[in-house]
Amino acid sequence: MFILLKIIHIGALMFGSVASLGNLYMMFAKGPHDLPSPAFANKLRYLFRITGLIAILALWITGPMLMVIKYGPWVDGSAFSAKIGFATLLLLIISFLNLLAWRSKTPHKGPPSYVPKLLVVAAIALFSAMVSATIAFG
Repeated sequence: MFILLKIIHIGALMFGSVASLGNLYMMFAKGPHDLPSPAFANKLRYLFRITGLIAILALWITGPMLMVIKYGPWVDGSAFSAKIGFATLLLLIISFLNLLAWRSKTPHKGPPSYVPKLLVVAAIALFSAMVSATIAFG
């Protein structure tokens, strides 16, 4: 059971990283209407957004289970607290972006101007959570 949870957890981390980097690469492009295929760019945004959401949910489901099995209900130390903080920030950003896209009346006009900043914060939070987890769990 532990091995299966760990495989799912690491796989979710991998897919979440891909979604985060993919969003950054899309952000560095000139814009949704300057790209060769706006429909393709919008499809990629959708896939990265859904992949990120599924990945973060899988991480939040498997992470506590792995922790309880191996370490107990809580891990002492500031690195673990930082990891939880960064993971929570990441969950909030991904959830907000998915809700924003779901409620959007004009999905083909591209994201609002503040979305690229949120994508950068999400990528930093993901990397920071990974570093903090590595320090906390060794």
